[in-house]
Amino acid sequence: MKKILFYTDTPIHGGAERHMLQLAKHLPKAKYTIELACSNYKQLNEWCKEWIAAGFKVHRLKVAHKHDPRTLLQFKKILKSTEPDLVHLHLWNPGGCRYAFGAIDKRSIKIVSTEHDPFPISGLKKSVKKTALKKTDHTITVSDANKQLMLKMYPEVKGKISTIHNGIDLQQFDQSIIRFSTQAKDKIREQIFQADHDDFIILTIAELHPRKGLNYLIEAFKTIQEQKPKTKLVIVGKGPQKAKLEKLIKKLELSDSVVLAGHQDDIPQILKSANLFVLPSVKEAFGLVLLEAMAAQLPIIATEVGGIPEIVQNHKSGELVPAQDYELLADKILAVMSNNALMQKLAYMGHHRVKTFDVTEMVRKTENIYDTLIK
Repeated sequence: MKKILFYTDTPIHGGAERHMLQLAKHLPKAKYTIELACSNYKQLNEWCKEWIAAGFKVHRLKVAHKHDPRTLLQFKKILKSTEPDLVHLHLWNPGGCRYAFGAIDKRSIKIVSTEHDPFPISGLKKSVKKTALKKTDHTITVSDANKQLMLKMYPEVKGKISTIHNGIDLQQFDQSIIRFSTQAKDKIREQIFQADHDDFIILTIAELHPRKGLNYLIEAFKTIQEQKPKTKLVIVGKGPQKAKLEKLIKKLELSDSVVLAGHQDDIPQILKSANLFVLPSVKEAFGLVLLEAMAAQLPIIATEVGGIPEIVQNHKSGELVPAQDYELLADKILAVMSNNALMQKLAYMGHHRVKTFDVTEMVRKTENIYDTLIK
């Protein structure tokens, strides 16, 4: 049995954190013992409960923020008590987990890091980053676009970097909707979407953050709503941009047709209750939610940024548009909405496409890296 310690210093629960739990659940239990270390932010409490419910031991670091120097000593204590063979660091931004890099003794512990959202940094931050990369035995990126970005910024990672796309547990996803009734769907549309039974629902699921481009979707929806009054835009998620988006919705007089639904559980059912999924990101490392939309057999429109084109094949398994162009986005949405045959084709091809992103492939490739490093 080899022991793997997962660690992240993230203060939020998002796609990267869902990826971590998915990976941990599917790595072979007869081969690895998996434990999690993370900070004691209350936003992570429910996520940590999921880890515990799945049978994993969780270590919480008592820190005030990501810059808290107490992280170093606390992480060293966790390493001493767990004695892992390998630490898998999950970096939610390029400067993530820097105290962990400092705490790990490279003589006895291998380091794998997943770069969930790399972007250029400079000055002291870049210097610290280079030091961290020197200690890293292998770097994983979640898209080829991010791999190329890492190679451009840090040529020294050449030869020890791989792309492993995020995966989805299709069997579990299908099980969660196999008995999803019409009555349950109507309840979601009425109570969460605040919609009539014949309203067309445009759905997005994203953190309310500027990088998700939600303001452009709302701007586009103004045009759509004028032409298609029986249409609702539902935005599922929470985040720092909520007040700003509420202000924009009010300014555009869309309060009756745009719903900020906040955080929601049962995402598969939410997806199955909508008609069209749109992801208007300005920046997107991968776009895990697109896999879920495909699994739910929703037609997809997304922006052509980051790792999205590696998921969505333009005009086949979805439609791609340039980021930040709300007029073109509105035109594309209207065109898809008005063409039922195209809607069905995109849904069918997307559902076929998502099979190539089954979680088993993600696990297999990660397992190969672990085994190479800890023979």
